[in-house]
Amino acid sequence: MTLAVIGAGMAGLSCAFALQQAGQQVAVFDKARGAGGRMSSKRSAEGYLDLGAQYFTARQPLFQQQVAQWLKQGVVNRWLAPMYQYRAGQLAASPDAEQRFIGTPAMHSPLRAMADALECHFNCRVSTITNTAEGWFIQNEHAEQFGPFAQVILAIPPAQAATLLPPPLAVTLPTDLLQPCWAVSLQLSKATQHAAGGIFVKDQALGVSWISRQNSKPGRSVTENWLVHFTPEFSQQHLEQDTVFWQQQAQHALGEILGLANDSISVTSALCHRWLYAQQQQMPDSNFQDAIAPGLWLAGDWTRGGRVENAWLSGYELAQRIQHG
Repeated sequence: MTLAVIGAGMAGLSCAFALQQAGQQVAVFDKARGAGGRMSSKRSAEGYLDLGAQYFTARQPLFQQQVAQWLKQGVVNRWLAPMYQYRAGQLAASPDAEQRFIGTPAMHSPLRAMADALECHFNCRVSTITNTAEGWFIQNEHAEQFGPFAQVILAIPPAQAATLLPPPLAVTLPTDLLQPCWAVSLQLSKATQHAAGGIFVKDQALGVSWISRQNSKPGRSVTENWLVHFTPEFSQQHLEQDTVFWQQQAQHALGEILGLANDSISVTSALCHRWLYAQQQQMPDSNFQDAIAPGLWLAGDWTRGGRVENAWLSGYELAQRIQHG
């Protein structure tokens, strides 16, 4: 009998791909138009823009092997641009020995490569999951039903997973674990001539956590584009503000950090995106490695403290547990 994975981000696709490689039949469901989750990139006239995950690292041998395969496939590349840090009004180089990787030509490219080998149902927002004597059934918002499935893996943020569960199970999930993040991409008409690839912002007064020069990434825009991520606190405080507000905030922050006058930053286009479930600042109180009900599992970076690598490991290791009992 087929297994169902709800969520086509890194954790869900890692799990589904590993299960299929082991000989299982798997169907993946996601409300979006394609694979990616928080690794999704937006296509613009200038190329792909990474609005979510900015890069990933590979510290565990299992994931290092996977990244090596993606490098050979050409769907991942190394990001070698220099890193900087902004603290107490000062911008300084922040060299380290970390190897950083990005998807190419877009951050979601390795996920699309996995999805291409799987049965995926996109534009399919799951509204209910039901366990019967025949197995699990999934119904989407248009009342289309899929199943039966032997097991279901919920590879989505805990707040979204909770809406699909009965109250006794829903209350066990840390629905407030992931915090919001507003992201703003600024396309500039004139290059800043700054060497930074990414800037870790440690000055909370600006409400910004990270800035990156998108055109420093292999295969991205040839003209200058900067991406601003706002802190969870600032994003939550101004969650419902419009895109005009966020563009102004991003332009001001960029000028402050790079030491540029605001009127010297000429923005030709801007793109704002609100991630409701993005940033994680603590581990969940409970261990979600085991099934939460017979045939019902959870996967995601949030179960391990965040990061792309942990999303992949969460899905891969869950596939091994399901496969080997």
